[in-house]
Amino acid sequence: MTLRPLPLPEFHLLLRHASAAGAHRTSVVDSAVPVQRTEDFYLETTGEAVSAFGSAIPPTRFQFYFIGLVARSRATCTTGLASFRVGPRTAFFVPPEQIHSSRGWTKADRGFALSFSEAFFVETLADKHTLRRSPLFQWDRPPFLRLDQAHDAVLRTLFDDLAGEWSRRPNHSIAALRLLLHLIVERLEENVCRCLTIETPLDANARLYQRFRAVLEGNFRSEKSPAAYAARLGVNPNHLATAVRSASGLPPGEWIRARIVLEAQCLLGNTLRAVKEIAAELGYEDEAYFSRLFKKAVGVSPRDYQLGVAA
Repeated sequence: MTLRPLPLPEFHLLLRHASAAGAHRTSVVDSAVPVQRTEDFYLETTGEAVSAFGSAIPPTRFQFYFIGLVARSRATCTTGLASFRVGPRTAFFVPPEQIHSSRGWTKADRGFALSFSEAFFVETLADKHTLRRSPLFQWDRPPFLRLDQAHDAVLRTLFDDLAGEWSRRPNHSIAALRLLLHLIVERLEENVCRCLTIETPLDANARLYQRFRAVLEGNFRSEKSPAAYAARLGVNPNHLATAVRSASGLPPGEWIRARIVLEAQCLLGNTLRAVKEIAAELGYEDEAYFSRLFKKAVGVSPRDYQLGVAA
């Protein structure tokens, strides 16, 4: 899979050891020769991933979607601001651009590591934004799931089938890989929805809210105005405000600020960059304004947060 270079020297590209088989990168090919896009998909066992990347991954932005299914491990992961211990019957999820790190992996750990691009997932789907709305990859929900024995068995069977097809490369079926991937995501989404205490009804307001969240994820660094999001969605600003508040309990502006603050917390907690530089990356030329917004939400200034000063 292709990895886009990161602008931050404190972050790391997800690179495989030179001796490891496979790569998350696009091969250079003759454009005149049709090729199957296997660079958009990669599957390996947890032990193989540890051999390739080592026992720990420093704060990293993945370009691709990632799903881990763990049968045995005592590793610790952090996705965004959520830290969790992986263990038996744990699934965890990392969306593109989210900051992720982990430690404590060993080659004896058991499970699967699955990476895929949005383009690979949606190629045969009419809805090209389905992953962006998936409950697996939302920043305001837990990035992991504890499975019961029955659902873990179902998912392990699907992953085993996926591994069997993947092992046939280069003669594997792209269609079969994609179908099994769709089934895995669907089964995991069913588990997430089963764990939710309140399920959002899929009425017109909820559908517009989901679309707003998908657009927000790709534009929060540069676009701060609810009216601008309404324009992108082709609706009246008042209609967007009513729909989002009805479906979520919060107006669009609160969601925009919450996403910005979360990203700021991730950047401040994982780098030593100047507050002014982080503010600029998040679309604020006025560092003082950014600092006031952050302190109002978190309780401490960005600099104090970076230094670990409690509110």
